[in-house]
Amino acid sequence: TTLFRSSRRVVFITAAGCNMAPKITTELLRQLRQAMKNSGFLAEPIQAYIVPSGDAHQSEYIAPCDCRREFISGFGGSAGTAIITEQHAALWTDGRYFLQAAQQMDANWTLMKVGLKETPTQEDWLVKVLPEGSKVGVDPFIIPADQWKSMSNALKNAGHFLIPVEHNLIDAVWTDRPQRTCRPLMTLGFKYTGLSWKDKITAVRAKMAEIGRA
Repeated sequence: TTLFRSSRRVVFITAAGCNMAPKITTELLRQLRQAMKNSGFLAEPIQAYIVPSGDAHQSEYIAPCDCRREFISGFGGSAGTAIITEQHAALWTDGRYFLQAAQQMDANWTLMKVGLKETPTQEDWLVKVLPEGSKVGVDPFIIPADQWKSMSNALKNAGHFLIPVEHNLIDAVWTDRPQRTCRPLMTLGFKYTGLSWKDKITAVRAKMAEIGRA
C-alpha cells in the first residue's frame, strides 16, 4: 500500500494483485484449537499458541511454506506476531501495517497496534486473558532466543509457562502448504569470504569452547 498526501486529502493506493479482502479463519482457528489439545502433537494441552513471522533462519524474506502467520490470520505484511488462545485471536504489528491488517483479517481477530499507549504487550495480554497456570506453546525453531527468554520470564513471573512445541501446529492444519523449494547452493570464493567454510566452523567451535570454559 502506497500513501500519497496532498493539502486536502490522503490517498491510499494498493498495489495490483495484493489481496486486501479479509480471509475467513473460523474453521482454521477451530482446527488449530483442536490441535492445541491433541496428544499426538503435545504431551499435554496448551492454552495459547504463538505464531511468529519468521522462519528457522530468521530470514528477511521467507519462503511461501514458512508464511505461517499469514496463513492462520490472513495478514500478509512482513512484520507481526499472532497469538491464539482458546477464546481469543490477536495480532501485533506496527504502524506500517495497521490499515493492511485491518483489511485482511476477519472478525475473529483483534488487531494490536504496536506503539500506541493503549496497546498491551504480548506478555501483558496473555497474563490478562489466560487462566492461572496456563501453558503457552511456540515453535522453538522460529522464535528468536531473546524473545523466548523475555516471554518465558514474564509468563513465569505471572504463574504461566512457555512450552516448546517442536511439531509446528500451523503445519498440522495447513493441508495445502507449499513444498519447500530445493535449489543448488552458490558458493563464494576466497575473494569474498576470506576463509573457507571449514576454517570458519573451526573458529566458531573454538570460541564456543572458550566461552564454555569461562
